[in-house]
Amino acid sequence: MKRLVSLLLPLLLCTLFAGCERRPLVELTDLHYVRVYIDEELKNVTTGFYNENHARPEYESPDVLRVTLSDPTTDQVVAERYLRDRGSDERGSYYEGYVSVKPGRYNLLAYNFGTTSSILRNEYTYAGAEAYTNEIASHLLNNLPSRGDRSDERIVYDPDHLIVARCEGVEVPLRTYIDTLRTASGDYFMGQSIVKSYYLQIRVKGIQWVSSAVSLLTGVSGSARLHDGGVNEDDPVTLYIEMRRSDEPSRTDDTAVIYATFGMFGRLPDTDNKLEVSFDFLTRDGRALSHEFDITSKFDEPDAVEHQWLLLDDEIEIPEPPEEPGSGGGFEPGVDDWEDVNSDIII
Repeated sequence: MKRLVSLLLPLLLCTLFAGCERRPLVELTDLHYVRVYIDEELKNVTTGFYNENHARPEYESPDVLRVTLSDPTTDQVVAERYLRDRGSDERGSYYEGYVSVKPGRYNLLAYNFGTTSSILRNEYTYAGAEAYTNEIASHLLNNLPSRGDRSDERIVYDPDHLIVARCEGVEVPLRTYIDTLRTASGDYFMGQSIVKSYYLQIRVKGIQWVSSAVSLLTGVSGSARLHDGGVNEDDPVTLYIEMRRSDEPSRTDDTAVIYATFGMFGRLPDTDNKLEVSFDFLTRDGRALSHEFDITSKFDEPDAVEHQWLLLDDEIEIPEPPEEPGSGGGFEPGVDDWEDVNSDIII
């Protein structure tokens, strides 16, 4: 009898161990592969430059994409995943990973992290998720001579690129294997920026008297919805844009082009809405000067429509500093030579 037990015990143990298996923390039927391509052909940022010799905005490919799936009935996010794995093929760069969600029908959003000035709010809803930018710092506002009497104006930083993929009605079926989430046409998801980058330039005579310059653009929206890229009509703002001086030779020594590349969510949709740009200068002798232009029609010109270039034909003239009494005509500047204005963006 003892001999029989000693023979059966190893067989019983083998049977018990053979019946054990390691189960994943997530059921395979709830796990789904996601791939999101991103369009990085960004005019005036990565391609389509008006002047190849001018400084370009900094751009880096995203490190992470956040993917959310929302319930169409409640609009609330029910599943999310951060895609960190990146690849590329003939279609371009893509991000991939797996998201866990129960079978059903969902609205999908995917967007990049790591933006400097573009900020998100309501990101745990589908229709309510928006991008916006903060108001400029007080010390910058104090250096704008054209804004002294506009107490109700919101002056904000221009947004940087936010690449968004969206798809409504994504079907998540019951599967016994890991499947792939796709659009209704059976394709992978594609992300594009909801920000447009425009190139702006104007010629300045008397540039030798200028220490720094910024431009302020009115008639634009300060925020945009992620799910359709549309701008918020009830959010009028003024964009703060730092200008650069071109180092290229000009017709005369006292004339040069100032320029900038800036981002915006879009114009306000009102057909009567004006887009005005003012250039605010600080001179080397401490003067604050401002020049304003109506550039509404510029946005309808071929250069703006096809290339997002705003090439102003006007020329701003900076008057020579007045002579100091008893100075004998001499002049000592009270401010350093032209310099770029750099400041931290509060997030």
